[in-house]
Parts: sequence; structure tokens; C-alpha cells
Amino acid sequence: MAIESVLVELASQIGYDQITKEQKATLISQIRSSASDLTSNPRDHTNGNTLLLNATMAVALGIAQNRYGIGDDAGLYLHPLFGDKPHSQLMPLERDNREFAIVLGMCVRSWEDVFYDICHESLHLLNPVLIVKGDGGKVSALEEGVAVKFAEDMYDTHIRTYCDHIPLTSPINDPSSQYFRAYCAAKKIPDALLKEVRRIFGRFSDVNDSEKLRYIVTDYLDDEEIRTLIEPFRYP
Repeated sequence: MAIESVLVELASQIGYDQITKEQKATLISQIRSSASDLTSNPRDHTNGNTLLLNATMAVALGIAQNRYGIGDDAGLYLHPLFGDKPHSQLMPLERDNREFAIVLGMCVRSWEDVFYDICHESLHLLNPVLIVKGDGGKVSALEEGVAVKFAEDMYDTHIRTYCDHIPLTSPINDPSSQYFRAYCAAKKIPDALLKEVRRIFGRFSDVNDSEKLRYIVTDYLDDEEIRTLIEPFRYP
């Protein structure tokens, strides 16, 4: 499958401040060895599928940290799971709500979908936030805007070269959504500046000061776009 070549290429780009030389070699070997019993359905229970699923998360998280800075010390469960909800999300594990896992939704049907959604959720893994149903206002829209920006950029650069399928979870499918509005503003900010925004505020989800954000991104966003990014994100 083409996805294996994509992941090997990306694994080679992860900086050594994220993983050691030996860990990178192991990751690349893991991706290549998955071919022995890899299937087109990511949900099939084969060793190859498990290897590639875990490798996709390692690669996406490594690239996210390259771009936006090292994550915090929150517990991360490094093995993506499949859930029964429509859309993918971060969820705390039942045994320890301080440890977060990527749970892939029912909309994920191909390895390309897996790649897109894991890229999106890996951005959230930099600073996981526990979201309780009906508990709005904990996350600024910039957090979701950057997550979509990262997923779209990774998909455009590495997947659309061989696959014209648009993931069902892409916000370009719903221009009326808050995801889309946040993405349209966030994508205008260069990654180097977004890394600086995260360094100054501590995390994307805590960006709620329009004046401070304006000082950093004034060359790229107007006042309305800044307001869009600092407003609380309302999860469906």
C-alpha cells in the first residue's frame, strides 16, 4: 500500500529531539514489517494492521511536535483504538483519566482516513484537554483550527498525491461549521508563528487574549479572524 511509503518518508523527518536514532530505526522497521499481513480494512485484527496503526500515531505525533513544540507531560496511550461513535476524538482511559487515547470513529474506513484523523488528534495530544458533554468554553477555537490545518496539510502533501478521496471528517465538507471557520483563520498563520503562539500561551487551547494574539499575528489576520480563533469552541 502507498500509505506505508508515506509513513516511512515521514518517519525519517522526525527530529532526534523527539525520538532517538535507534527509536527511529525501529519505527521504520515496524512500518516495513507491517506489510506481511496488512489488509485494506484498518479494523481487521492482524498484526500488520496493529503495527501500522501504532506507527501512524508515532509518526503524526512526531511531526506535530516538530512543527509546534514538544507536548506536555500528560499520559499518552500510544495505541489508537476503534470506537463506535461517528467521529474520532481523544478520550481518557477508564483505568486512568489522566491517560489519553486516540479513539477512531466509524467514519474512518480506509488507511487514508486513519492518517487524516490521527494527524488531527495528534495535535490535541500536545496538550490534552478533558471535554465533558455540555462543558463548553474550555478550549479556544484556535486549538481546533490548528488541528484541522495540520491534518489538511499532511493529507494534501502526502496523501492527495495518490488518492483523491476526501475524508468524511474534513471540515471542507461543511463550510458552515465552527471547525471550518477556525481552520480558515488558522491556516493563514505560518507554522513557525503558531509554534511561537503556543510557547507564549502555553497551549493552543488557552489562547483567549485578543491583544496578545494580535501582537503576534498582526501581519496575517484581521480583527474578525482573531476573534474567531479566541472564542470558545462549542463541541456538538
